[in-house]
This record gives sequence, structure tokens and C-alpha cells, in this order.
Amino acid sequence: MLDTKRDFTAIAGIAIAAASVAGGFILERGRIGDLGNPGAALLVIGGTIGAVVIGTPRSILASSMRRCRSLFRRESKAGREAAHQVMRCAMLARRLGLSAIEQEAEAVENGSLRRALLLVVDGVPGAEVRRQLQIEIVAEEDRAEADARVFEQAGGYAPTIGIIGAVIGLIQVMRQLGNVDEVGRGIAAAFTATLYGVALANLLLLPIAARIRSQARSEIEVKELIMEGVTALGDGLSLRLIRSRLETYQTVSVPVEQKAARKTA
Repeated sequence: MLDTKRDFTAIAGIAIAAASVAGGFILERGRIGDLGNPGAALLVIGGTIGAVVIGTPRSILASSMRRCRSLFRRESKAGREAAHQVMRCAMLARRLGLSAIEQEAEAVENGSLRRALLLVVDGVPGAEVRRQLQIEIVAEEDRAEADARVFEQAGGYAPTIGIIGAVIGLIQVMRQLGNVDEVGRGIAAAFTATLYGVALANLLLLPIAARIRSQARSEIEVKELIMEGVTALGDGLSLRLIRSRLETYQTVSVPVEQKAARKTA
């Protein structure tokens, strides 16, 4: 899960990348104004978007755009919260039986955990609960990979489209060979499109693809934690063993639950 707070490390990364390009250009005695070329920007950005739209099914394109909204938000402590809830349910089940955790399960915010706990309450065997969660994990991996590939493909198109922009610019330059000053400015403007394409790919699109995969891996780890904890609960393992399984994925800090667990384990 993600909260509504911005992840300033990601935003800072974008700022550092942009500042590094601009700073390097200035140190080479360039002027920032020379990098401004609306025509090249339109060609590279528009051409890249068009190529992606052509090669990507609408459903995957929509999914990748929706995922973008959460890319720069800070991760919440979803894994720790899930571990706390599993331990609470395990304690209730130990004292009062599995049927006693139904109300607690229905109040759980995490959809995967809620569904898994309710399956256990319904008496579904642990192997089937594990199978259902594994299906969810595989589906999430496939969705995340499809979304990441959209930006990865865009990162492949952008530099090539930048070269197309440079060629178009050079064609215009060739028409002005009699004017040396215009030729120099034209060549500089032509290669701006190549710069835009390479920068767009390597400073934005490919890092976004990597970030999608990283966030998906974090979410999948939470689902794996849930799978191990809930199946252990359904199999009737001791609180100590359940806690041990959860700690395989992260340090579980549940002060009240842990104290009670030590008394009943």
C-alpha cells in the first residue's frame, strides 16, 4: 500500500539528473537557452507517445498510466501492519477458535489479507489458501511487468525518434548551405532533438520502468508475508512459529501481541 505523502527521494533524483545535464552544458560554455527547441521537443515527445500507443493494447496503456499516479508516493508500512493483524488473529484463534476471527478479518483493510483470513475461517485447507494467494502474486507480477514494459519500450523509441528529429533538422540545414551562420545554428538545433530523445529515455522513462518493478517487488513481498502467516495460522501452528515465519520477511514489532504471544506460545 502507498500513502498520500510524496517520496521526495524520487523527486530529488529527477531534479539532480536535470541539474546535472544543465550544469554540464553550462560548464562546456553553453547557454541554457540553446537547449530550448519546441519543435524538437514536440517531435520527440509526440513521436514517442505515438509509437507506444501503436504498440500497446489500450488496457495495458491505461493500467500503466494509473500506476504512474502512485510512483512518487512514499511507501507505507503495509508489511508491518499485515504482520500485526496476522498475530492478532492468531492470538484470537488460539484462545477462541478460528470462527472468532471472522469479525476481525472483515475489518482488515488489506484486501489480500482479508480474503485469506476469511478463507481460513471458512475451513479452506491451507494448501488451497496458499494456491489462491500464489495466483494473486503471479497476477500482480504479470501486471507490473506489463506496465514496466510500456515505459521500457518508450525508452527504446525516444532516442531513435530523436535521431529522426536530427535528420529532419539537417535536411533543413542543407537548404541553407550558402549561409554559414545559419548552417551552424541549424546543425546545433538539429542535434537538440537527439539530446531530448536520449535524455528522455535514460533520465525518465527507463528509471520509471525500474521503479515500477521495485515497487511491485515490495508489494509482492507483503503478499508473500501474508501467505506464510495466514497458512501457518490455518494449520494451527504455535504463535512462536507464526511470528518466526513473519520475521523471515521483515522485523515484526508488535509490543503487546508479542508479550501475549510469549505467554501462550
